[in-house]
Amino acid sequence: MAAQRQLRRSLLDGHGALRWRPARDLAAHLLLHLDEPDDCWRFAAGWLREAFDADRVDCGFGRPDEACYRPQAEALRRDRDVPSVIGLAIDAADCGVQTVWHAHGVVVLRDVEQEGRLGHGTRAELLRMGTRVKMAAPIMDRTRPLGLMCVDWMDACEPARDERWARFEEIAAVVLGPVMSAAQRMASGTQRDGGRPVHGGDAIDLLESLTPAERTVARLAVDGLSYKEIARRLNRSFSTVDHQLRSARSKLGVSSTARLVNLMSGTRAH
Repeated sequence: MAAQRQLRRSLLDGHGALRWRPARDLAAHLLLHLDEPDDCWRFAAGWLREAFDADRVDCGFGRPDEACYRPQAEALRRDRDVPSVIGLAIDAADCGVQTVWHAHGVVVLRDVEQEGRLGHGTRAELLRMGTRVKMAAPIMDRTRPLGLMCVDWMDACEPARDERWARFEEIAAVVLGPVMSAAQRMASGTQRDGGRPVHGGDAIDLLESLTPAERTVARLAVDGLSYKEIARRLNRSFSTVDHQLRSARSKLGVSSTARLVNLMSGTRAH
């Protein structure tokens, strides 16, 4: 795989390769799952939660011009009650969210309740989720925004005064930026029949392979509903919705729900 080899050279083998051993281990693992963006996000979230002793880490693809940002993966501390952010639709126009999108590096919020850079909506949502201290960074493909990565603590701490801030900045820019960019490109180049891209009528034909239940949950995902919202609307469990969307992705040959949404949205024009 050319993308994997190129990233391995730049991150692990070249003159400018990562020197911090834990970051090298993270990069090496992500390269093994480059064709599964969702798995990359999940592993990165879990790795950062443990490495930084955080209460919650969440992340996912997105853009600053979208109406909402929806976290796609998270890792929660297991020994305390930490609310999940999966299923939240965060107003991307909120000034606090835009501050992170347009930051040149990591944004550190030392006290969410007193933080002047946060909009009212974002502050209220973070406080409801128990967040007291937060680090957040845009994940970039050079100058193109790809997504967000957020690290939260529910107790007072000073990540900007220890090595966590610098380590997070390195991981976000040097590891996650190029890795998730490559993963997104691979996911958007969905293939079938030995390498022919799926388009138009091909995609419509593939939709016929889905069960009625899979088509229903996939269409609701296209409409922008979260897993939790789909589960409530259809009176199904979260795990059932997750299983049906995974099955739909497998049948359509796509590696992420975001790519499933893009593929199915394209069929609406045919």
